[in-house]
Amino acid sequence: MEVLLSAGTYYGIKKGMMYSQTAYGLMTGGCINKCAFCSQSLSNPADKTYLSRVKWFPVDLEIVKEKLSIFKRFCLQTVVKPGFEEELVKIAGEIQIRKSITTVPISSDYLRTLKERGVDYLGTGMDTTESNWERVSKPGKFSDYIDFIKRAVSIFGKRRVFVHLIYGLGEREDEFVSLMEYLYSIGAEVALFAFTPIKGTPMGSMKPPKLEDYRRIQKIRFKLSHGFESDEKSVLTSGCPSCDRPFYNEDPRGELYNVPFTVREK
Repeated sequence: MEVLLSAGTYYGIKKGMMYSQTAYGLMTGGCINKCAFCSQSLSNPADKTYLSRVKWFPVDLEIVKEKLSIFKRFCLQTVVKPGFEEELVKIAGEIQIRKSITTVPISSDYLRTLKERGVDYLGTGMDTTESNWERVSKPGKFSDYIDFIKRAVSIFGKRRVFVHLIYGLGEREDEFVSLMEYLYSIGAEVALFAFTPIKGTPMGSMKPPKLEDYRRIQKIRFKLSHGFESDEKSVLTSGCPSCDRPFYNEDPRGELYNVPFTVREK
C-alpha cells in the first residue's frame, strides 16, 4: 500500500536525519473536497506532493513500516476519496508505534475500530468558524463537525481529540476565540495552525496572519488548555504528544509561527 511521508519523516528513515519525534503520513490520491486553502483538493491545480509548505514522498508502507520505530508516534492525515475509511483502518493496523489519525467526520463504528487498532489520539480539520465556513468551501455543515467531535470525545476520552483550527482564513477573531472556548468546554483540544498561502489554491494570493496577531491567539489557546499563561510555552506547536510539525507554517529562515521541539531543545 502506498502512502506519502513528509520530507522530515522520509529523510529520517532514509538518511537518519531526524527533524521530528513524530512520523507524518498522508494518504495518496488527492481529496474530493474543495477547501479553498488546501493543496490536496482535486478541484485546484496545486502540486499534490505538497501539503502546506511540506513536500511529501511516496513510499510502500510494507517496506518502511518497521523503520518507523525510530519515531515516538505516527500521524496519518487522510484525504476524502472512495474507500478512504477502510484504507485508514488498514494503515492503522499496519503501524505498531503510537499513532494518531486526522480525519473528516466518520461514523462512530469506524472510530471504535480505529481505537481497537491502537489509535490513541484523533484529530479533525474543522479549520475555521461557522460564519466563515462557506467562504473557505468547507464540506458538509459546521454542525456535523461539532457532532463528530462530541462523538469522538466520548470514544477516545477528554483531551484526546484535537480540533485543527487555522487562524488567518478571514474569520472574525472574537468568533475564533469563542470557538476555541467551546471546544475546550466539550472536552476537546485545539491544534493551532497559521494560514499558509499555497500557489494554485483559490486562497493562494492571500497573506498569512500577522505574527503578533497569531501570538495573541496562541496565548489564549494555551491558557484555555493549561489554565495559566506562559509567553514562552504558548508559542510551541500544539497537537498530540510528540507533535511538532517542523516548519509546516513558515519558512525556517524567518521567524517561526509554531516553534517545534527541534528548535526548542536547542
